[in-house]
Amino acid sequence: MTRSRRLTARLATIFLVVTILFGGVPTVQADEVADQQQVIEQLAGELAALNDRIAMIDEEHGGALDQQAVLAAQMVETSAKVDEQQAELEVLQAEMTRIAVNRFVGGDTLALSPLFSSASSYNDAQQLTALSDIALDTGAGTADELDALVRTLDADVAQLQQQQRQADELVEYLESQQAEGEALIAEYLEKAAEAEAKYGQLVQQEAERQATLVAEQQAREAREAQAEQARAAQASPAPTTTVAAPRGGGAATNTGGSDAPSSPAPTVGDTPTTNPEPAAEPAAPEPATPEPAAPEPSTPAPPAVSSRADVAVAAAYSQLGVPYGAFKSIPGVAFDCSGLTKWAWGEAGVSLPHQSRQQYASNPHVSRDEVAPGDLVFFYSPISHVGIYVGDGMMIDAPHTGAFVRLKAVNWNAVVGISRPG
Repeated sequence: MTRSRRLTARLATIFLVVTILFGGVPTVQADEVADQQQVIEQLAGELAALNDRIAMIDEEHGGALDQQAVLAAQMVETSAKVDEQQAELEVLQAEMTRIAVNRFVGGDTLALSPLFSSASSYNDAQQLTALSDIALDTGAGTADELDALVRTLDADVAQLQQQQRQADELVEYLESQQAEGEALIAEYLEKAAEAEAKYGQLVQQEAERQATLVAEQQAREAREAQAEQARAAQASPAPTTTVAAPRGGGAATNTGGSDAPSSPAPTVGDTPTTNPEPAAEPAAPEPATPEPAAPEPSTPAPPAVSSRADVAVAAAYSQLGVPYGAFKSIPGVAFDCSGLTKWAWGEAGVSLPHQSRQQYASNPHVSRDEVAPGDLVFFYSPISHVGIYVGDGMMIDAPHTGAFVRLKAVNWNAVVGISRPG
């Protein structure tokens, strides 16, 4: 084989190798990368769905805890009223018993049998009626008071019993919600650990990217809905213009399209005694005076920033790195999102509910242009996540299961509302 042929064969071999390495193989690699990306997106979607479910249960749990606290306070108040009324009732019953005894000692046994009989046929209600009759007959003046007190006491006891039933139902609900939440958390952590072992942080990053896209879409929809409501509120029917009647008692211009009535024609044979005066030209109608436009509603000034906001921000900073924990608000141990903001503002002496929706609803709202450190920023629709703004476009939040309290830039495109505690 000549040297030129050997060179040609070598070049052909090199070309074949290059074709295999850089022509056929990249197609396979591209397919593998696409398949892997699809798997990552699927796993991220499953993690995001689990996290959404955990967040929803966490929100419901927080709302139930707040409801439980309110109910407990109501029960304390109702129980105190019942105790007070029972003590008052005992005093009245003792007084009427004294009257009954005096009446019996005096020889009058009329209607006293329910009071002193041991027969089972007489119940408490009958004895109470007998006492009332005695008090009324003797002019003691306590029968009506006793009846009113008994009715009030019965109503308050029934209310207390109803509150107790509600409290028992709440306890059952909280326990079931927590059990469901803990099962979902275990499933999330197991799936996240498997995904991280196989794909590193790619799945978690994709899940967060998907969650961000969802939040931004929901925020856009919320803003569009608010803008539509504002346009509808500002829309008003066009004002109708009325034409004033001509001076001199003439008829007003008929705007309905029919001719105005004319003067009656002279009757044949009528002879005027004087030369008729020429008809006076009617005065031109005065232009209608437009009603003054309603003043534009003034935008209320945003509430002043609380002097305690710095304390809340400092408290939030102190918990950086603490694990996220659904249903938790324990400094140094675990927080969910609303638990963190509740605790931080609690350190500043301001009480907040343990639910992000209620935190938004129970405080004044401010715009993005007015945001200040200490304000709470809310995400998703319906609201299910909250962080505390700390300034310079940054916030601190407890994001989700498997993560930690963090300092991060606010994604304003995903914010659906801002409120100001204090």
